Amino acid sequence: MTGTTQPKPTRPAPGTRERLRRAPVESGLGMAPDPSSTPERVVVRAPLHDGVRTADGRVLPVLPALLADAGLGYLVFSTARLTGGAPTVDLRLDAAGVPAPDARWLRAELMLLHLDDEVGVGRAEMRDDTGVAVAHVVATFALTGAPAGPGGLATAPATGTTAAGTDARAALPPFDATRLRTEHLERDADGDVVFTPGPSTTNLNGTTHGAVLSGLAAAVQSAHPGAADARPLSTTVEFLRPVQVTDRLRARTVAIRDGRRFRTLGTELLLPDGRTAVRAVGTALRR
Repeated sequence: MTGTTQPKPTRPAPGTRERLRRAPVESGLGMAPDPSSTPERVVVRAPLHDGVRTADGRVLPVLPALLADAGLGYLVFSTARLTGGAPTVDLRLDAAGVPAPDARWLRAELMLLHLDDEVGVGRAEMRDDTGVAVAHVVATFALTGAPAGPGGLATAPATGTTAAGTDARAALPPFDATRLRTEHLERDADGDVVFTPGPSTTNLNGTTHGAVLSGLAAAVQSAHPGAADARPLSTTVEFLRPVQVTDRLRARTVAIRDGRRFRTLGTELLLPDGRTAVRAVGTALRR
């Protein structure tokens, strides 16, 4: 970026593997530092298996969203020496190819594009372990919104640290990504998708993980009438308000563009009081 100081690439801080293991969403999807990661080239990975693939072999959006949101978030956290997680402001996920049938891992190479006292911007380029380009993600984080400590955005009882050096998330169940498959989405009597995140979606700040919210919005759009015949191209997610893990979310989707070649959907995830917590816009190519 013009006029800004480019931060040096930073390898995930010591203890990152253990921190990921204790985080329910990261551990549930198997996220870990990649063996090829170096101080100059930071790489994280997660396993590819049927539980995170769609019927046509693509990955569920929650997986690349997690590698980017959590991976870049940890880079911002460690590089800026924060005491709490920097909230994600927005995330854009561009879908590329389908992982090879025999691919075992999805790898994300992480890079901080900009970091100052107020914001951090990062990019994640993702390929499977056979070299197929799968996704590209850019995310923005707000350092001015970072809480004073873990669990700082949660309502009581907070889910951060219960004592010095103790991560309360270690006792939480791992997140099951199959909850975000279109066939598993719950609907109410009005036909709206509803979703209660639960403890397994807890992030460092004690609220619902942005990757889960991104994956939910993408799943809702995939379940929209006519979406089965379209190829997802991009999803842009704006995080407007924290979502407590006990909040029952309601999803509303409208067609923004419904052309012969392209289709664009807008989805809002609504809090119980009706306020919008997340806004997502997804574009797909009609087949």
